[in-house]
Amino acid sequence: MNGTTIGVIAVAVVLIVDVVLLLGLVAMKTVNRRRAQSYKLRRAEYVATLSRCLASPGSNHPIDGRAADDDAFLDAVIDMRNIVTGHEIETLAGIVDGLGLARRQEARLRSRFPLGRRLRAAVSLAEIGDETTATVLIEHLSDREPEIRIQCARGLGRMQHTAAIDAILERLDLEEAWVRARFAQTLVRFGAKATWPLVAYIRVNLRHHDNEGVVEAIRVLGLIGDREVGPTLAGVLRVASDPEVAIATIEALGVVGGPLAIRPLKATFRSTDWRLRAKSATSLANIGDPSINPLLARGLEDANWWVRRNSAAGLASLPGGNEALVRAIGSDDPFARDAAAEALADCGALASAREREEAGLATAEDSLLLSHMSGQVLA
Repeated sequence: MNGTTIGVIAVAVVLIVDVVLLLGLVAMKTVNRRRAQSYKLRRAEYVATLSRCLASPGSNHPIDGRAADDDAFLDAVIDMRNIVTGHEIETLAGIVDGLGLARRQEARLRSRFPLGRRLRAAVSLAEIGDETTATVLIEHLSDREPEIRIQCARGLGRMQHTAAIDAILERLDLEEAWVRARFAQTLVRFGAKATWPLVAYIRVNLRHHDNEGVVEAIRVLGLIGDREVGPTLAGVLRVASDPEVAIATIEALGVVGGPLAIRPLKATFRSTDWRLRAKSATSLANIGDPSINPLLARGLEDANWWVRRNSAAGLASLPGGNEALVRAIGSDDPFARDAAAEALADCGALASAREREEAGLATAEDSLLLSHMSGQVLA
């Protein structure tokens, strides 16, 4: 057999292999397409059947027990659970219980493999679970798979199972950042029910070396917005040695602190750490008390750009703040002038000044602002 024959045979083998692989790919796509079509049809049929069951609970619309093992039925139940209200929720729960759907998902979640099925079970329980499934969800808050832990926490938040709050908080310091952030989202869903467990967690862990969990807990309090925690957070701010804890506390006080938070925020506004000064400027403005206008006006001359910028933005949001910004346009400090001009432009004062000038009604303050902006453009 010469070299030419061998080459021809090799090319033929390659072509045959390519054809076989191509046919296999086409076959796989065909099978997957048919499976997807079958799945959609079954899901639609299940939705229709469940709709009839919910519309007339006493009627006879039997659902085959084997449906509980069909992912299409599971997704149909989740779809219905997300749209029904009132007594229909109880009727749907009765159907789920009658078919043992939740129990099947619990068994899947407790199995070791495969991961895809376990994750799907966690997602399903997060959507359709109730108080009877809370125990297994709490159990898997420490699951080896991060996404399963996240879904279990989400389900507990959806069902408002308050006994799970402490279990979630126990994991807060142990989780990596993105899982901790998702746990925090769940705690926010509990609303005021989570307020005092969060406060207790912060008090116990505040002086620990690793404060990631405390920082997240403080942020959650700010998002919940319960003003009862204002004094507690003010106390945290006074003793906090970790800048990240202080920053989170300052942000939260801007939401929940009220007038009583002005004094501790004034203290951090004088901090040597520019981050604390910048955050304090924003939080003081968020409280909405114009008595802090003179303090924010001094912030326009701060050495740090963020402090100047936040002070100017804060003044623009407060009664009488625009007047302070206009006065800053005449300051000897060029950085103060620029910060004030930017804030006035952002809040619409610059546009209003131009309109008055065009109408021949410009004031001395308008002329000062427009002159400064013209100088900036020419420069």
